[in-house]
Amino acid sequence: MSATDRTADSEATESSVLTLKRWPDLLDPAALIALVWTLAQIAFVVWPAIDTLAQRALHVGFALALSVTMFGRGRPAAARHGFALLGLLTFAPALYIAWNSGYLTGERVQGLDSVTPVQYGLGIFFIVALFEAGRRTLGLGLTVFSALFVAYFFLGPYLPGELSHRYGGIERFIDTEFLSLQGVFGVPIGVSVSTVFYFIFFAAIYDVFGGGRMIIQLAFALTGRAVGGPGKAAVVSSGLLGSVSGSAVANVMSTGIFTIPLMKRVGYSPTFSGAVEAAASTGGQLVPPVMGAAAFIMADYLQVPYQSIVLAAILPAAAYYLALLLMVDLKARAENLGVADAGEQSAMREVLAARGHLLLPLAWLVYRIVSGFPVENSALESAVITVAVGTLRAGTRRSLLTIVEALIVSAERTVVVALPCALAGVVVAVIAFTGLGTKFTGTMIWLSGGDLWLLLSFTMLASLVLGTGMPTTSAYIMAAVLLAPALTAIGVNPMTAHFFIFYFAILSMVTPPVALAAYAAASISRASASQTGWAAFRLSIPGFLIPFGIVMHPGLLLIGDATDTIWGLANVVFGFVCIGVAMIGWLFRPVSIVWRAYFLVLGILSLLPDLWTTAAAFVLFAIATAWLRFSHQKLSQIADTASSEHTSRCDENLRIKDTESTTSGTT
Repeated sequence: MSATDRTADSEATESSVLTLKRWPDLLDPAALIALVWTLAQIAFVVWPAIDTLAQRALHVGFALALSVTMFGRGRPAAARHGFALLGLLTFAPALYIAWNSGYLTGERVQGLDSVTPVQYGLGIFFIVALFEAGRRTLGLGLTVFSALFVAYFFLGPYLPGELSHRYGGIERFIDTEFLSLQGVFGVPIGVSVSTVFYFIFFAAIYDVFGGGRMIIQLAFALTGRAVGGPGKAAVVSSGLLGSVSGSAVANVMSTGIFTIPLMKRVGYSPTFSGAVEAAASTGGQLVPPVMGAAAFIMADYLQVPYQSIVLAAILPAAAYYLALLLMVDLKARAENLGVADAGEQSAMREVLAARGHLLLPLAWLVYRIVSGFPVENSALESAVITVAVGTLRAGTRRSLLTIVEALIVSAERTVVVALPCALAGVVVAVIAFTGLGTKFTGTMIWLSGGDLWLLLSFTMLASLVLGTGMPTTSAYIMAAVLLAPALTAIGVNPMTAHFFIFYFAILSMVTPPVALAAYAAASISRASASQTGWAAFRLSIPGFLIPFGIVMHPGLLLIGDATDTIWGLANVVFGFVCIGVAMIGWLFRPVSIVWRAYFLVLGILSLLPDLWTTAAAFVLFAIATAWLRFSHQKLSQIADTASSEHTSRCDENLRIKDTESTTSGTT
């Protein structure tokens, strides 16, 4: 590859690191496994007749083998070869399941046919390897959480009272978790293999051809000339790019390297700059059409087409980003910040002329999803269109080696989704077969006394706690199994209940003490991770109120009649204006802590469905706004008068001194 090609390729892959310098680099064991995995996933779409269990087993097998093999990177040659061999060994149990999938799903009777010694050995080795790979890749949170449920499976028959169950023993464990579609290869991994992988694949291809850079440039073209433009560009670009990537931390690292330095340059503090990027990137998982992996699992749990989830998410996501833009604007006006330098801005026509053709794949993706086509086909088609239109223009044309690397990057990024989905499958099976879910639902309702607000508060706290210890996808799955049934049991609409926990599972990324997206942003802004986490939390407060808002106004999810939709949206937007003033502490002029508390209360009251409460909140807001505006004008007049008098006195003093000087000179 020529140096020119290499430079062009590097310009289009800001969010990933190019590791393939030449074709022989493909002989790296991890690269080979990743490439074969991506090709296998493409084959699943081309030949859909491949057995479901075989697809899921191979998906987990590739994820496990790739993660183990990647552990050897950066180590001596002997260690690398050792990890590569171990990775191939971990693939063997999955290969056994795939090879025998027809027998396991068509002939073998679960619970009646005995487990063979070979199945015992492969199953135990596979699950132990899965937990160890999860520990190394994902950390202790999800691994320990899953291990506790495994322990409950075996110890449950010996526990007293309601905690006891009769479904135990090693044979039943292997039968359920390894030899069926209800454990490791259950619903969570099914969504990963049939949906999530293909959107990660599309995002990687789109990134390679410069789609990420185009989105950032478009955001700056739209907002760069506004007050505090870089901050608003960070919000817009992170939202747009996050809708494709579906990962908060990856979004921070890809857009933050551009937006955070520009925010600091126009005057935003390092802490606030990192907080804006973290809050905006986290919200990217709420933005259609791709959203986060949990959204696909939600569609599967609710048994609705994915486009139903996409349509329901539009208004809440728009409200979240409108609130962020408002707070960024208030902050810029409070600190009298300027705009980005002219050299850092691009005209809209320039961006569209250079990369506007890359909007076609996004438009096609949205059209296909909304039209009801299978999402995996839609993502693959959009990836192919990206390659086609990107290759037609010299400025976005990429080498074949770079495209191959995008296939490898797709698989590597999927590891952090597939492994938690597999571990979550273990937990879901334990909950289902031991009856723990029903018992937990009863306990939640008993603790709340059936009160909706109390149950919502318990659900919020539990979802946030789950999200601090595990990835968003796993946190949502656990909450969907343990918490959502309690909400639906007292009459909450199922989609509303799942969106409620979905939001909090995502917002755990900016909730201290473990705010991973904020910590990633702090590493770029060079600010305190703790302070950035709390600042991002304050900026995300509207996101914490949206779930309560959709319970009060299901019309925000386009459920019910149009009246509730319009009223709910008006209430939420009005509430966010109040909360924005409270969080930033500025409205025409700096406001005291008392005024901030006043506006915060108004913002919360505005979410209530009672018409009179909303009307009262609006009147109180109008009175407060008028008073602050009037007092600001009076203070400005006083300041102008004082300045004018001061200037006049200075001019008079200068005149007197000039006169005295002239008289003295004459004398």
